[in-house]
Amino acid sequence: MRETDISVKEILTVFLKIGTFAFGGVYSMLAFFEREIVTKRAWINHDAFAESIVIGQLTPGAPIVNTGIFIGYMLKKVRGALATVVGQVLPSFVLVLIIAYLYIKYKDYVLLRAALKGVGAAVVGLIASVVYNMSNKSLKNYTSIIFAICAFIALAIFKFNPILLIIVAGIAGSIMFGKNVGHGNP
Repeated sequence: MRETDISVKEILTVFLKIGTFAFGGVYSMLAFFEREIVTKRAWINHDAFAESIVIGQLTPGAPIVNTGIFIGYMLKKVRGALATVVGQVLPSFVLVLIIAYLYIKYKDYVLLRAALKGVGAAVVGLIASVVYNMSNKSLKNYTSIIFAICAFIALAIFKFNPILLIIVAGIAGSIMFGKNVGHGNP
């Protein structure tokens, strides 16, 4: 893909859509990213998408915004990165203000509490969908599967520091996969 194939306006429009309709936090938004950017528009492939998620997790700040910035930069350099930030943050900013006002005003209503429980359950499903899709595309051999299982155990059971886990996984990945990169192997 050449940088000129996609306009900044297109990037802004897609990220405004994502920022407006992707509820549920970082991991549920990844499902929207994948559908809009990888599957529907094919602006980037799945490997670039997975790498953008890693970069988003490694850098300080909101991981989903960082992921968007990286994708925008790949598509249209600095202007693309800025378009993704505006697209993601502006709808959230406005919606949070509105929701905060409404929540404070109506927080004791049973219907609101019930609706929030339903949304919470749906978000778990969105997150599971992202995990399923990424695992099918990223876990291509037993070594990758073992990496994923070890990371899960380290985080979920042993409460390992996520930053330290990423550093250790990067070093281990360099050792385990480094000789195969560029030769068609994961």
